[in-house]
Amino acid sequence: MTLMHSFPSTSIDQYKALARTWAATVTVVTVRRTEAAMAAGAPELDGFTATAFLTVSMAPPIIAISATSASSALTMLREARGFVVNLLSPDQQEAASSFAKPAAERGGLWEKLAWTGDHAGAPLLHGTTGAFSASVRQLVDAGDHTLVLGDVTEIHLGEGSDTLVYHNRGYGRVART
Repeated sequence: MTLMHSFPSTSIDQYKALARTWAATVTVVTVRRTEAAMAAGAPELDGFTATAFLTVSMAPPIIAISATSASSALTMLREARGFVVNLLSPDQQEAASSFAKPAAERGGLWEKLAWTGDHAGAPLLHGTTGAFSASVRQLVDAGDHTLVLGDVTEIHLGEGSDTLVYHNRGYGRVART
């Protein structure tokens, strides 16, 4: 029998250590900002890497992503007409790493990527497992993060069924047994 070690719920280091053992699908959330946001100097196209993604409801179809409350990710979601959650395939690790960087450090990333716009013009990345287009339904404060609930407006099926996963500070893929 394996003995478990217990820590108080306020142990942030232990909380992070356990959370890192959770394997999660890697997504890139992409947006096309409104004209008002672009007029204020924000780029038209933007995105960020996220592993905190889940489906919430089937009827109606609702998804959720989690963003740090003080982050540029949350700001871009507020400034967008809608957003796309792109489920990355195992060969898209470079895209995941690029979108994890601040926008100023991406060096012409949009010109290097193959993408098309969804019905609202938000970028659908090519080569993904698939994507959900959504509109913001509700923002829910949750500690130092905000849950962004989205009403799914379109479903885009990709070519494969394997997704890129993130586990314990590294990328991988699920091996079927």
